[in-house]
Amino acid sequence: MMSRTVLLLVLLLGTLASLGAEIAPEEYQKMQLSSEEHLEILVRSVSKKSWLFSRETNVTVNAEVMVVHRSRTGLREGDQITIAYTHSKLRKGWAGPRPIPILKRKSETSAFLSFDERKKVYVPSARGYSFESLIIPPLF
Repeated sequence: MMSRTVLLLVLLLGTLASLGAEIAPEEYQKMQLSSEEHLEILVRSVSKKSWLFSRETNVTVNAEVMVVHRSRTGLREGDQITIAYTHSKLRKGWAGPRPIPILKRKSETSAFLSFDERKKVYVPSARGYSFESLIIPPLF
């Protein structure tokens, strides 16, 4: 009876540990390849809102589209877009999915996005790698 309880406890802890595990780079790459929008953007402004004792920060980015690799919504170079998302800070020493980074004003970056029809803003579509390309361009 004791060994059965210990076995169940070990299985439960193993299952809980995997819930916060990091995602394999290949999965992020698949998300990027299936993203509706693949752009190069110039960040014009960033606003952040967080609450005391919260590990989450709401981020709103205004950006200019510099290059369009793919766009379901018909974006073109020079278009101004708004990107909204939540940055979640991992607890110190804990593993988990890579947080979406907080972009810096005047930075240029890749962007893998989708359009949120309800909020009328773009949102990250490749989680923690929404602003860093893992796609290797063809050699020829």
